[in-house]
Amino acid sequence: MNIAYNIDTLVSKFKQKNKVALAKLITIIENEPERAHEIFKHFEGISHDSYIIGITGSPGVGKSTLTGEISKKLLEDGKSVGIICVDPTSPFSGGAFLGDRVRMTDISLHPNIFLRSLASRGYKGGISRAVFDISLLYEAYGMDVIIIETVGVGQAEFDIYNLAYSVVVVLVPGYGDAIQMQKAGIIEIGDIYNINKKDLGGEDIAVQIEMMLDDTVFKSGWRPPVSMTDAISGEGVEELIQNIRDHKEHIELSEAINDKKKNRFTYKIKELIYSKIEKLISESFIDEKEINEIVNHAVDDGKFKIYRTIHNKFEDVNFEIKKKN
Repeated sequence: MNIAYNIDTLVSKFKQKNKVALAKLITIIENEPERAHEIFKHFEGISHDSYIIGITGSPGVGKSTLTGEISKKLLEDGKSVGIICVDPTSPFSGGAFLGDRVRMTDISLHPNIFLRSLASRGYKGGISRAVFDISLLYEAYGMDVIIIETVGVGQAEFDIYNLAYSVVVVLVPGYGDAIQMQKAGIIEIGDIYNINKKDLGGEDIAVQIEMMLDDTVFKSGWRPPVSMTDAISGEGVEELIQNIRDHKEHIELSEAINDKKKNRFTYKIKELIYSKIEKLISESFIDEKEINEIVNHAVDDGKFKIYRTIHNKFEDVNFEIKKKN
């Protein structure tokens, strides 16, 4: 069976709402991203838009449990939900423990939900390189809402800002003081702030966030609300969902959602450019073997020589690129 026929068959079943076909198409996109265009050319007539929610925060704040509770409430409202959960990849084994299904067993088999766990595969920014393309697949499938849960790496996961329309920053009691929150950049990326595990306290964090918000100018006219939840019991989740609905209404009425949609595709285009350049350089100019040779020579000949070697190598790269153009 040739590759094109295989994709055609999967797409045909996908259009019949076959979840197995959806899962297999996601696998192709995740493992062979250069083939995504072979899949998406079949969906050019589909104009369905899903609403995309980003759930981000440090490890252990309860993002997965909260995502499950939000999804449960949306299912009760008759919505279909596509979930993308990203887990960190081990720098040693290259593997990842995709544990989100463990925390969402009560909803993972619901007919109106689809959950995919991904390994970040070393991709920076708190997500996986495949997240954008998988979200497009969910839209083509007809999902009403897409929830993207980030890795949870602390002060570096800002890519979700470029992919989601409403970003929920999740905190917990003991997270730190106002300075720590400002270091984490949450004022810049959060549309909604939520203190989870409220049974452990958290009122002081809520006050600190409110004080920071008081000193912030919001050009969009939206002042992020602060809610408190206990994801395990479900307490406060309705209020959080209402805050998401309010933000959705705000960006739709102000037409800011159009800018968010454009920003989403601008991010993807730039990501494609960077990945193509990275691949071009690694394949045509300097590969892993040559890097190891440079490092070995640097150790033998003196550690500062590595800078001159690298500089000369990339001067050659610049020359070759100019010559080709």
